[in-house]
Amino acid sequence: MAAVFVAGYLCAGGAGLVRGAGLEPGDLERLDRAVALIRQRALQPVGSSRVVTDGLLRAYCRAIDPWGDYLTPREFSALKEAGSGDYFGVQMDIEQRDGRLYLSPFPGGLAASRGIQVGDELLAVDGRPVFGQSVFVVGTAIRGEEGKTVRLTVSQQGGIPRIFTLRRTRSVYRSVRFQRLPMADYLRLTRFMDDTAEKLVEALRRNLDSHLPLVIDLRGNQGGSLRAAHQCADLFLPPEAVLGYLRGRHRTREVRAALPQDNEQRLILLQDRRTASAAEVFIAALVDNHRAVSVGETSYGKGLAQRFFPLGDGSALRLSFAELLTPDRDRYNGAGLAPDHRLDWAGLGKQEIALDGLLTRVLQQVEGSERSEN
Repeated sequence: MAAVFVAGYLCAGGAGLVRGAGLEPGDLERLDRAVALIRQRALQPVGSSRVVTDGLLRAYCRAIDPWGDYLTPREFSALKEAGSGDYFGVQMDIEQRDGRLYLSPFPGGLAASRGIQVGDELLAVDGRPVFGQSVFVVGTAIRGEEGKTVRLTVSQQGGIPRIFTLRRTRSVYRSVRFQRLPMADYLRLTRFMDDTAEKLVEALRRNLDSHLPLVIDLRGNQGGSLRAAHQCADLFLPPEAVLGYLRGRHRTREVRAALPQDNEQRLILLQDRRTASAAEVFIAALVDNHRAVSVGETSYGKGLAQRFFPLGDGSALRLSFAELLTPDRDRYNGAGLAPDHRLDWAGLGKQEIALDGLLTRVLQQVEGSERSEN
């Protein structure tokens, strides 16, 4: 029965479709035998055929693509809800590295107020270990009904695990934060979301008369929407400027600016080792077009673009569909983007960690380098 089910699902009754899916007949027979043995011999019952197909698709996506995954209808629905920026959770991001999950609480949010810190490792949710699980699946487990509690087992700097019991609350994610200081305008971009370009326009237009440099802080920005990153870069560049390239399986697509330039301030971009994905796209677009200079550390180097492909029943595949290239056609996946001016954030003194001190240090670094070059 298991063999019939798996074969029917994967090849839909035709050997040609099996080859089209990349599965040779021998592979399919081995898969049939393995599923049959699991159903016959495993101590724990397998459950419905849906459980089997969900597991197969998830394993297949992860095996062929380091950023690939499969989301069930419930997981995909919860992800879309979180992407809107308004949901019930504990106000933090989750980053996946080498099968481990690391936390980045929103400044001033619930998780941060209870003592969870940037870089803490998440070990379990409600007692269930999370190692090797998809960040999307774990995120779905953390989010849920307003007012209900969730227990997070967390390791802080490799110490004894602690359990944090947090009561879910409405999380309205602000991806754009603006602040005017005496030496510079400061804008923090924490993630690229569907409404980030709109919020960025609002912040810039409140500040049209500024003659100060604009420092855009992308440290810890792990990316988000590629489309949003292109829209945000477009605001600072003239029409037809090349924003980057997407090198797909069969062709390379050029992405160009399409909107009138909305800002002409001097731009300085801050980046660190956690700056990744769409944030790297934004930096490359502005730096390669000589519109901005970057300061900090070499970025993470996630130069692959992913897309969700719905399967018709509410579930979806997440697959890498293109490599991201800079406007100068440089590849950076796995290598990162080197800054124009290097600055070790961990080496800053206590006074420089405060925002005004940090911006003063950044401006000194940039202006000092420019004077030495001239």
